[in-house]
Amino acid sequence: MNKIQYHLKYAEYLLRKCRSFFVTDLYFHTARLKKTLGETPNIKSPATLSEKICHRLIYERNNTFTLLADKLAVREYVMQKTERVKTVPLIGVYGHVEQIDFAKLPARFVLKCNHDSGSTIICHEKETFNVIPALEKLRLASKKNLYYTTGEWQYKNITPYILCEQFIDVFCGADKSTTPEMLRIHCFHGVAHYIEADFTDLNGREFINVYDRHWQLQPFQMEYLNTLGDIAQPPQFREALIASEELAEGIEYCRVDLMLKNEEIYFSEITLSPRRGKLKITPSIWDARLGEMWHMSSSRG
Repeated sequence: MNKIQYHLKYAEYLLRKCRSFFVTDLYFHTARLKKTLGETPNIKSPATLSEKICHRLIYERNNTFTLLADKLAVREYVMQKTERVKTVPLIGVYGHVEQIDFAKLPARFVLKCNHDSGSTIICHEKETFNVIPALEKLRLASKKNLYYTTGEWQYKNITPYILCEQFIDVFCGADKSTTPEMLRIHCFHGVAHYIEADFTDLNGREFINVYDRHWQLQPFQMEYLNTLGDIAQPPQFREALIASEELAEGIEYCRVDLMLKNEEIYFSEITLSPRRGKLKITPSIWDARLGEMWHMSSSRG
């Protein structure tokens, strides 16, 4: 990213921020979800999972949600809730990009902001790592408040930091096409029900298989197509389910993202609004069936 691109992207963000003062969250999420579904959703009286996520974003103002969305603060929450997973070791925490000393970083590492989604930068080999665009991306991300871009309230009041974490290689010589990069476990009222398993083949094509808690492939898809062949249940699967339920305790709905490496389970994040509530579920009837599993304690529409 050069300086011109940097300033253009920041100007685009400022325009979106200004828009938020004139467009209500209800209108914003209704319009975005309508674009995804092709029909007008009912967010005030939600029924589908997508509608209920959007309803949460508009009407629920829970400070615990802010803690869960903060990639730095949530680490303490994870350690208090379960001993079954590890948090990825921290190498450094920085208030601004100028504090990052790349000479002191290991050969492989991950940089990300704690207050957003999408700023992650993975360094696979420091000798060939392009520092300048990485710093520009982080500098821009540090100035942005995700709420004004996506309408996700839980990110609005997070103090921004840049995190440097240890790189976790989940493959470790295993077959990449049959080894899940991530398990995204959908929990309803503290119970793990459905699991998205992410895969990428040797050609870089992405796949998502949706399983139930017994590792049975389900008759619906989320975002991507299924893998072509059967995938064996990972040995840590049952332990990951229990860990996700411990982390999801007391939360009506969330998605717990975990990485499996050998016998270890690493925490990635707790997501309160997957895809900002604009889920692409095929066939669409499953959006309603998943929504039925979430018994909302209140509806403020």
